[in-house]
Amino acid sequence: MTIVLMRPADAQCWIFDLDNTLYPASCRLFDQVERRMGEYVQQLLNLEPDAARTLQKQYFRDHQTTLNGLMIHHGINPADFLEFVHQIDVSGVLADERLGQALERLPGRKLIYTNGSVRHAENVMARLGVTRHFEGIFDIAEAAFVPKPDIMAYRALVARHGFDPNKAIMLDDMPRNLAPAAELGMTTVWVKTDVSWAQPAEQTHYIHHIAENLADWLHAVTKDGSKA
Repeated sequence: MTIVLMRPADAQCWIFDLDNTLYPASCRLFDQVERRMGEYVQQLLNLEPDAARTLQKQYFRDHQTTLNGLMIHHGINPADFLEFVHQIDVSGVLADERLGQALERLPGRKLIYTNGSVRHAENVMARLGVTRHFEGIFDIAEAAFVPKPDIMAYRALVARHGFDPNKAIMLDDMPRNLAPAAELGMTTVWVKTDVSWAQPAEQTHYIHHIAENLADWLHAVTKDGSKA
């Protein structure tokens, strides 16, 4: 673990991932999204379910997102894909008053940065009861469908919202998504989950903090002004 670059109390901008970060992975929303992605691939290419899931996973591994792989290899309309895969039941996400209280106390601006869609983010934020705490959502469409962890998308985020990366903190459940943020000068927080494909590689110098529980971590940093 590296020495932290900046005290959270000094942050001017907080960038939160959405899925499995703002809400706990135990809600298993992404399980539904994955099933919908498999169904989309199955219908698009007339594949058997197992073959569709295998191809979907391959595109995720090779191109960072299934959407990116489908755009590259099949020229799909990304808006259609996003609409289809986010037709899910979000009732498992419950209002989180403690998270809302922590967000209220955070200094600086707060943004959502997601490889998903604005509509999906809005649905989840409404369920959590935290919409009012965020000034904007930077989704995959605004990133010109360039997904995390491509550093070009992060540069587009910075340009769009006009913040200093050296005064920003990024939180994400995917360790690989934190590496470009650290490269640009952001302080990073890995929101730890038990999801097998969201574990860090051996090199984790780009992770500056680990949050076992998002609300607990945010309350801690706003209480004492720092977190090692």
